[in-house]
Amino acid sequence: MIKAEKIIKSYPGPAGPKLILDAVDFSMAGGEICAVSGPSGSGKSTLLNILGLLSKPDSGSLEINSRDVSSLSHAEILKFRNERIGFVFQHHFLIPELNVWRNIAYPGALRENGFAAGLKERAMELVEFLKLEHIAESYPSTLSGGESQRIAVARSVFNAPDILIMDEPTGSLDLESKSDVMNLVLALNRVSGITVIIATHDDFIKKQCGRVFELTRVR
Repeated sequence: MIKAEKIIKSYPGPAGPKLILDAVDFSMAGGEICAVSGPSGSGKSTLLNILGLLSKPDSGSLEINSRDVSSLSHAEILKFRNERIGFVFQHHFLIPELNVWRNIAYPGALRENGFAAGLKERAMELVEFLKLEHIAESYPSTLSGGESQRIAVARSVFNAPDILIMDEPTGSLDLESKSDVMNLVLALNRVSGITVIIATHDDFIKKQCGRVFELTRVR
């Protein structure tokens, strides 16, 4: 499913390039749930951005679904990412002007150039899966942090991606809300077989993942 080899990534610094990832190898089988952990500055978000095609490595190779994605054009990357990869970040980034079901359906609206017929039905299936029918017409300003993040997870899988990439998705949530979000992720994995990568330093989250990939800070 995912195979990254010898990934090197650096960023400009006042004293010259700062190396973040040094020849990192990473692989996952389809349907796995893997936590990416490590101290602050070890490159967790950087690795996820590369795996999610949001950033390119300085060198190294990346295959997704047996396809070499290292040399894709910008247009090909956008298409592949929209169809194959879902993202969830620490902040939910819900659109304030849209209600819950429209926020969930937004990826489909982008693809269809508007809220075409059928999008609400698909969104409501996810709302029912979340057991949040009572807030389907509510707006983000009225939601709790846990509800908002669960809506963000539902939005990320609206287009039925193969891979879900989550960068510290529960970092600002209390224990009950963390549990709600992880229960949703585990349920989606069971039902659809989606591959899940979660950057986290939280032991509660790591214990629920099939394995943990540890990064160390480059000296």
